[in-house]
Amino acid sequence: MKNVLIQLFLIAAMATLPVWADTCNPFASYTCAKATPNIVHVEGTGETGQSVGELLGSNTFSASFRGNKSFAGDNLLLLAAAPNSLTGNVNGVSFSSLSSFPEGGAMGAIQDTWTGMGIVFNSPSFGYANLGTIGSTPFSITASGVGAGTIFYAEVVNPKTGQVIFITPNSEAGILQGQTTVAPEPASLALFGTGLLSILGVMRRKKS
Repeated sequence: MKNVLIQLFLIAAMATLPVWADTCNPFASYTCAKATPNIVHVEGTGETGQSVGELLGSNTFSASFRGNKSFAGDNLLLLAAAPNSLTGNVNGVSFSSLSSFPEGGAMGAIQDTWTGMGIVFNSPSFGYANLGTIGSTPFSITASGVGAGTIFYAEVVNPKTGQVIFITPNSEAGILQGQTTVAPEPASLALFGTGLLSILGVMRRKKS
């Protein structure tokens, strides 16, 4: 009976594994430290009830860190998984493309979350952005032009060694609820104004 209970416990633990277990995988020029604790938290506006736990209801969110670790001089990497095309930027930094998502144990949670939230993912795409040195915490992040359903994980990297030293667990990664907007460029505004004036001119001629 005792062995049966142990086996049931192990099966239940494995079933919930995608929710919290993550491991670091090397990518681009980055390698992984021997130990990469899951202490980075993407903070949103609520909870999803899915494997990826944080709901990002705004294009501005933050990354925080558990425990009393020092991050002086370290950089923050933001990993992104989009259900289709990965677009936009974060803090003005464009994404570098990746062929796969660089956290082991994350893809099951990502796809489960998309499915659970009714998001179609025909051709998932992945990327990362180095947001630079971590100063004050929590670290503020603003997404621009990023599509709804994009999922973010954050990692802390030592810029001297290129080693990832802290990562995000699935339950504390975040999914963007609504598509972010891009501020119109001056040229676009000028073109819009010219078109509006042309329409007004036509309307006046019709009245006269």
